[in-house]
Amino acid sequence: MTVEAPLLLSDDPLAPTPSRRLKLGISPRGVAIGAVVAVVAAVAGLAVPSIVNDLYWMGILVNGLLLAFMSLSVGFMAKHLGLISLGQTAFFGGSAYLVCIATSSWEWSPYQAVAFAILGTTAMALAMGVLVVRATGIGFMMLTLAMGQAIYQVVIQEWARDTTGSFDGVAANIGDQTFLGMGVSDLLDPTVFWNLGWIVLVAVTYLLWVAGRSRFGVILEGTRENTERMRFSGYNTFLPRLAAFVFSGFVAAVGGALYGLNSGYVSPELLNFLKAGDGIIAAIVGGLGVLLGPFVGAFLYVYAQAEFNNSGNLYLYTGIASVLVLVFLPGGIVGTISTLSRRLWSSRTGRKPQA
Repeated sequence: MTVEAPLLLSDDPLAPTPSRRLKLGISPRGVAIGAVVAVVAAVAGLAVPSIVNDLYWMGILVNGLLLAFMSLSVGFMAKHLGLISLGQTAFFGGSAYLVCIATSSWEWSPYQAVAFAILGTTAMALAMGVLVVRATGIGFMMLTLAMGQAIYQVVIQEWARDTTGSFDGVAANIGDQTFLGMGVSDLLDPTVFWNLGWIVLVAVTYLLWVAGRSRFGVILEGTRENTERMRFSGYNTFLPRLAAFVFSGFVAAVGGALYGLNSGYVSPELLNFLKAGDGIIAAIVGGLGVLLGPFVGAFLYVYAQAEFNNSGNLYLYTGIASVLVLVFLPGGIVGTISTLSRRLWSSRTGRKPQA
């Protein structure tokens, strides 16, 4: 019996064809166009500090930018594997902790600290992934939650106080050193830090886009739809799932390292389940089925949280808003807009809307 690889069934002119396909399964033209869009978006975003002159609102934007890393990591797993991770704070918060610990306790340079934080947390994602990616549904959610909370418990232990600060947290100690030409005051200034954070966020989003459109993304979605059939067709479903989990952990780790540089301080609250809830709600509000959904959702969520908090009814209004989105916009804000746009396009052109 001959086993055929899954085809990329799409009317999209950017979809790869047998005559023009990279080894990853995505067309060079598609990669190039995506790169151009990413560069344009990165350059356009650099104008934000000039447009938004208020430090308060720039702080809100930076908070949304940092949350976007975690919501994107949640959204990638949900979109391509149908799995919701409740333990992304282990990677986001863990990376931030390693940056602060490395610069304060070990007196490492910011470059060494950031590299160690990202690589170390990604390695932790690999170790966790080996244990959890075979699970599905509620089992996967509970395992990731348990492991995330295990990291939280380690941080607050009395025997770890000298390193983690326990409940007091730990501050970074960069001193007079710089990171990409930025000193401590620049890293704490949202108008200056925005440029670094925005460029990294756009680059990470582009990598997620390429991964999702590649052969790797197709295998992940095939595994999501029917794991047993993928195995019957000769595919190893464990390694792609593990790779996706590690990749999502890497994305969260990058955001966590930036958080450590920007805040200069971390506390156990960053590893708490409530922080994981922020990333999940942001991803759901934006739309789990669209790459840009969690991206946009993070900014909308942070803005809404600021407005709700000013009213004195933060949790009440957050709950009401979340229910309204789930009931009336089940695909999220960006997801709903994307669906309506495809339907409008199909009604005008007579072409069947793509999934």
